[in-house]
Amino acid sequence: MSGLGKRIEPFRALMYNREVAGDPARVVAPPYDLIGAARQNQLYERSPYNVVRLELAREADRYGAAEKTLADWIAARVLQRSARPAIFQYRQTFDVEGRLLHRTGYIARVRLEEFDRGRIVPHEKTFPAAKEDRLRLLTALQINTSSIFGLYSGKHPELDRLRDKVAAREPLIDLVDDLGIRNELRVIEAENEIAVIQGELESPRILIADGHHRYETALNYRRARRHENASNAPEPCDYTMMTLVACDDPGLVILPTHRVVKSLPANAIASFVQRAREVFHVDEVAHRDDFRVRLNDSGTGTIGVTLKGSPHYFLLRLRDAATMQTAMPDAPPEVRRLDVSVLHALVFDRIFDLRADAIRKGEHIEYTIEIGGALGAVAQGHADGAFLMNPPSIQDVERVSDAGATMPEKSTYFHPKLLTGLVMNPLFDDR
Repeated sequence: MSGLGKRIEPFRALMYNREVAGDPARVVAPPYDLIGAARQNQLYERSPYNVVRLELAREADRYGAAEKTLADWIAARVLQRSARPAIFQYRQTFDVEGRLLHRTGYIARVRLEEFDRGRIVPHEKTFPAAKEDRLRLLTALQINTSSIFGLYSGKHPELDRLRDKVAAREPLIDLVDDLGIRNELRVIEAENEIAVIQGELESPRILIADGHHRYETALNYRRARRHENASNAPEPCDYTMMTLVACDDPGLVILPTHRVVKSLPANAIASFVQRAREVFHVDEVAHRDDFRVRLNDSGTGTIGVTLKGSPHYFLLRLRDAATMQTAMPDAPPEVRRLDVSVLHALVFDRIFDLRADAIRKGEHIEYTIEIGGALGAVAQGHADGAFLMNPPSIQDVERVSDAGATMPEKSTYFHPKLLTGLVMNPLFDDR
């Protein structure tokens, strides 16, 4: 059997065999939800073994094609199971506004728990269609192709000492991705070092930073498998692959997620300033560069807006916090004070009649971290409006989670994303 049982477990990873697959930089990919059609084609052309062929195949039967590809790669030794169970240290080095940062996590199997237990918790709502897609893929492959990003709470000096010790070792993988981010992977196989990780992370709450759809999919997959197998012994399907990072890691960065709306009512656009002034202080800014600087300098509490046909950009600040209590009476204060909640309740819903159910379906709305792209979409006539945010802090995220609540969809963008394809977690017996 697998020898499972603890909350955190090492695993015999499925990894690329360099002798067959070649340079690791050619076979990894960004997360599936960042891969559009052009990027998908680029990754297909980059290597016949790029993980996109498993994660987001372009054939008509995507799931069947991925299943066949996986079987072919294992048979041809493109992918091989590691000889010994391990936990992996994953270090990313990147630049943000001229600052060189490092973020370090541990890739391990984490035992699944329902959210109501309060030990593994979400911070964002999810989209139903994405969960259906991920469940069909997981059922076809029976492996975690990509890692969920989790944040653990508390101080852990013993784990910090282990981090520094492992970081001094030669990496198993060391590659620079398409965004210029350095990705280093180191193996932790020694039982005493694995025991440190298991002991330190047995109790802390884990907050899902990225991968909510995949975590909920893992829960659904486990339910289906457990329906077939009533054994009480822990099985690989009771676990999922996570990269665990400390909440106070100095390289933990959240970027703003802007909203670009393709279609808005013409009458609402025409009356926007008048309607907005009912609840907001509204500043009109003539120049794009000034607008960007003032939005950034204003920080939390300011929302930027640009609309089709308007010669001005707008900066909104709520006049009275009590307005949100009236707009969202059932939401906890931690949720009501979020900029994204203000945007959805008082701008989208009240002014533009853009309802929550339509937003959840993804109708007419796109999300981006690129402020230039958001502004350009409106200036070039591809969208009716762009709504620009400042990022929430990790403390904002934790406060919402502590309140037992969730943020609206796409409220956070943790940067950088975890690469797909460095290691994969099989959900079948280790034998």
